[in-house]
This record gives sequence, structure tokens and C-alpha cells, in this order.
Amino acid sequence: MFFALLPVTLTAQSRVEKTLAKADLAFANDQYVDATELYLEVLAEDPENFRAVYRMGVIQRQFLDYRESLRYFRKAAEIDSSQNDTIYLYMGLNYKILDQCRRAEEAFRTFQRFHVTQDELFQRAELEIEGCELITQVLQEKPAYAVQPVSFNSTADDLLPSRLDQGQEDEFLAFMSSRVPPGKRSRRRNQVTGQPNDREIYYLIRENDSTFAGDLQGFNRRINHRRRNDGPATFTGDGLTMYFVSCNTRDNRDGCGIYESRYDPVKKEWGKPTYMEALAGERQVVNSRGRTELVPSDDTQPYITRDGRTLFFVSDRPGGEGGYDLWYSRRVGTGWSEPQNLGPEINTPFNEQSPFFSDNGDKLYFASTGYPSFGGYDLFEVEGSIEQGWGEVENAGYPVNTTYNDLGGIWLGEGDSLAYFSSDRPGGVGNFDIYYAQKVPVELSKLQIAVKGTIRDKVTKEPVAFAVAVLYEYQDNNTLVALDTFQTDQTARYEFPLRADREYKVLGNAPEYLANEEDVSTMGIRGDREIVKNIDIELEPIVIGDAIVLNNIYYDFDEFYLRPDALAELQNLLAILTKNPNITIQMGSHTDSNGSIPYNDVLSDNRAKAVVRYLADNGIDPARLAWFGFGESEPLVFPETSDADEQANRRTEFRILSIEFE
Repeated sequence: MFFALLPVTLTAQSRVEKTLAKADLAFANDQYVDATELYLEVLAEDPENFRAVYRMGVIQRQFLDYRESLRYFRKAAEIDSSQNDTIYLYMGLNYKILDQCRRAEEAFRTFQRFHVTQDELFQRAELEIEGCELITQVLQEKPAYAVQPVSFNSTADDLLPSRLDQGQEDEFLAFMSSRVPPGKRSRRRNQVTGQPNDREIYYLIRENDSTFAGDLQGFNRRINHRRRNDGPATFTGDGLTMYFVSCNTRDNRDGCGIYESRYDPVKKEWGKPTYMEALAGERQVVNSRGRTELVPSDDTQPYITRDGRTLFFVSDRPGGEGGYDLWYSRRVGTGWSEPQNLGPEINTPFNEQSPFFSDNGDKLYFASTGYPSFGGYDLFEVEGSIEQGWGEVENAGYPVNTTYNDLGGIWLGEGDSLAYFSSDRPGGVGNFDIYYAQKVPVELSKLQIAVKGTIRDKVTKEPVAFAVAVLYEYQDNNTLVALDTFQTDQTARYEFPLRADREYKVLGNAPEYLANEEDVSTMGIRGDREIVKNIDIELEPIVIGDAIVLNNIYYDFDEFYLRPDALAELQNLLAILTKNPNITIQMGSHTDSNGSIPYNDVLSDNRAKAVVRYLADNGIDPARLAWFGFGESEPLVFPETSDADEQANRRTEFRILSIEFE
């Protein structure tokens, strides 16, 4: 038998090794979509294959599925954490993005214990730990902006907005998107991002800060090429010159390059783009034969100042501080100066993206992973200029920045009071969406009385991201009326304005948790100063099938009627079911050991049924209720040596069966 099975085993092993080799080749060439399919084939045959599990974690991070990425990295650590210490670095990055800073810090410090070399990865972990401290500090401050998504986001990536003004005509907002144009077929997914393969530049009329009019427009085929990735774009103040990015062209081969196009006001169309060779750089790569060769650098995300004299852009060319840096070039006559790096005052050993210079010419905005941040890319600001130098780089703060990736910001209006930016934060329509942020006026930012806090997991004390808080007010007849609902973000923080001399209740709820509530009173509060009540709401995690014993639901010997002292606890259970209309439960009842087993089975069944009948009589849908009599099969106290022991065993409990009741 053993020898008969051996060829089959060897064949399966050979098949796994061949598939793994194909997957590794696709992974090395950034063909992540193809690599995913191949690694999944490997894992179907060999679920404990470390390399396949680890690289699936890397790919899922690239696809912005951080929960799935974390699952793979945790699995890789279980298989063999000694194979690659960056498991813990990636775990920390995922935990931080998912707003679990305590676990993130633990993972980062574990990584630092194993990775003793003081290199860029070690520094990355140190920056992320500082970022967790920043989050704690910033969340104590009042938000300077109110953030909302724009109305034109799609299920594809929409990002990197820019402004287009053309004289006295309409003002437009342009942006880059991987959405499929109307009437076109769905495109093949990009191997690196998992999104549709082509990007194009779109624009629409901006009526005011949050309102957009007319149909979404795409640029002509001179700009949006059918077989290229195009965008983002930036425009001079007069709206007559566009600088935009096009990738995979003959000029830059596999990278991205910057092009210029002029607008013809008579024909009302954009002219043929010109490749900006003056901005092009080169970098060294090792080709498939192991030889070093020069290839065009990856030049992207241009921003032209309103006067058209200075062009900022992003590049991975040599001579910078890290991976992608911010560079600039000046217009000289009809040409452009040799690009210059913005230097270590701005650039870091990590990545900088999406430069924007304020209309006043005194502040630079950009995105970076090289400063202490909330997570991923954050938006930063720094006062100064190329000529005068730069001040201290500052984080743009919450809620513009989140633990996810926030980048591509443009700031408009007096005092930079309005911003448009892109983010992959949850709650949007697609992976990346565009948001607008408006500064909160100082006179409106302070509330005379307010309640705020964090909705937390009762067991871990961690914030429960994307929970819901509901504010109720007690009316004169002691009934509760819902006043407002607050959908929290990944910080799980809520805030409600209150009025004096009122009684309130704040209820917190989240999927897979039991709702909980806290009373708030403003009775007797006087004065015009700001008064904030800080109340955290702790939610009990729902564990399907675990028994929850109801206190004080006891029965007299040989009886199954509900005693009067049980009604208070049944009211609590009634409240749980009312606040959590999506759960179904099973009531379970237990007896002491007196009597025969068949008799006790029937008695306990009747006791559980009595509770179900009470709940149904008080408005709970019977379809949500089941019961079971355990008899004497699961005693809490054994053997029973007293009346108290017998009373303890005569108990009732409930188990949550489902959280999906419609």
C-alpha cells in the first residue's frame, strides 16, 4: 500500500513545486493578479506553504484588503515566524491601519527585537510607533475640518483631484479614475492594484464646495489614450496649459512620464501632447539577465503653480533622499531648468507624493510615509518657499488624515479653508474615493455642552471601528425619543451637542456586538463655558453559541412558573433583544438532580418555554426565540450537598444563535 501511494504523493509534490515557481515568477514581475491565482492553487494542495501564505499577505496589502492581508501574515507567523521577521512589521502596519494601535505597537516592537539591524525597516517600525502616539495626542484636540465624500465617486479608484479654471467660464474639478467609461467593456485588471487596467482623466463643473453640475466629461483621445494609464493632471491658472502623466508609452517604456498640452480657445480642444524631455530622468535596474541597464525614471503627479513658472513632481530617479521624492523645475524662457530635489527638509528616506503649493505661495502640501503618521500615507503641510527655505513639517491632522492612505490634496479658498483629497478609508464607494474638507469656523467649533467618547470592546478595551452611536432624550412621560445618530469612523469616536437641563441616553452598537447604553444628564449646568462630558461605551462581543447565565432567574422546587424576583432580570433580557433586533437566541433551562432524568428533561423544557412565552408576550418576535431543556445534564455544582447548591443548578441561560435575523 505504501509503495502504491508513493508515486501519487511525489506527483502532487512536483505539481505544487511547479505552480509555486510560476507564482514566484509572477510575483517578482509585479504580476499580482496572476500570482494570486497561482498561490491559491498552491495553498489548495499545501495549506502550510510558508512562501505562498506570506506572499498572499503582501499581495492583499497591495490590493488594499488589509484584513485579509493580516489574516495571511498571522497564518505565516503560525507556520514559522523565523523565516522572515518582516511578518511582524507587516502585521503591525495592518493592525495600525485597522485602528488597533496597541496590537500594532506590540507587533512593531516584536519586529525590532528580531530585526536588530538599524536599517530602513527598523526606522519604519520606529516611525509607526511614534504615529500611534500621535494618534492619541491628536484625538484629544478638536477637528479643524469637517470631511465628506464628493457625489461623483465610483466603485473604481477615483483620486488625485486638481483644479481647472478657464477665464470667466466655468470652474472645473479634474481627477484621475480607473472607472470604465460609459458604453465601454470592463477592462482587464491591473496586475499591481487589482483595479481596471486603464486610468483616464475626467472633469466636471464645480458649482460650489460640495455641489457639481453637468455630466462627467473625459478628455479627448490625445490625452486619454486607450492603451495607456493617464493621469493625474494639473493646470496653469489661466486654464490654457495642462501637464499630465501618461504611463507605458514609447517615451518612458514601462514607467510614467510628464506631458504638456495646450488648449485652443477657438477650437475649444486640447492639442497634441508633448513629452517633457527636460524633466525626464534615468535610473539603474537589473534586467532579467542580471545585467545593469539604464531605464527612464518613474516621473508622476505634477503640480504647476498658478503662474505657470514652477512645476513640482514626484520621481524615483537617483539623487533623492529615498524611494519617491518631490522634485521641481523652473520655466526658463521657452524651456525648463534641470530638475532639483527639494532636499531633506521635505523628502525622507521613504516616499513622498502629491505636491501642492498654496495660491499665496507660502505653504507646501504633500503626502508622505516618512513622518510620524496616522497610518499609510498622511497629508502634511509646511510653510516656506524654495527661495527662503522651509519650516517644520506638520501633520494635517484628523479627520483629513486617518489610519488609511490619505493623499493627493489641493487646498483652495481664503486661508486654505477648503481641501479636496483622495483616501482609501472605509465607508467609501470604491477603493480610493475623493473627499472634500471644510475648515470649521472657530465660533462654531465649540459647543456649550457636549458628550463625546469612544465605543470600545468590553474585553480588549480597543476601539470598535465604524460603530454607531444614537442619542436619545427622555421626554416628560419618561419615554425615549431618538434625536441623532452618529456613524463613527475607524477611531470609533462619537460626539453630540446637548442642551442644559435635559436627561439623555447614548446607545452604542456595532456588528457582532451587543448594544450598550449610558445615561447622560445636563441638569443644573449653567454658564457659557464649554462643558464636555467624556463617556466611553463598552460593547460585549457576541460569541455565537456561548451560554450567558441570567442572574436571579431561579425556580422553586418542582415548579416552572416565573417567580416575581425574576422579572427584573427578564426586563434586562428584553432590553437586549429590543436593542439588538438582528439576533436570535435559544433559552436554556437546567434542573437540580432531584427526580428522574426524563422528568427533569420535561421540567427544564417547560422552564425554558416559560421564559420564551414571557418574551413573546412582551413584543419579541417568536421567530427569534428557541428553547431547550437541559435537565440535570450540565450542573454548575456537583455533587449537590445543600439547598443552595440545588438552587444554583436550577438556572436559566441564553445563547445567541445568529446575528442575521431580518
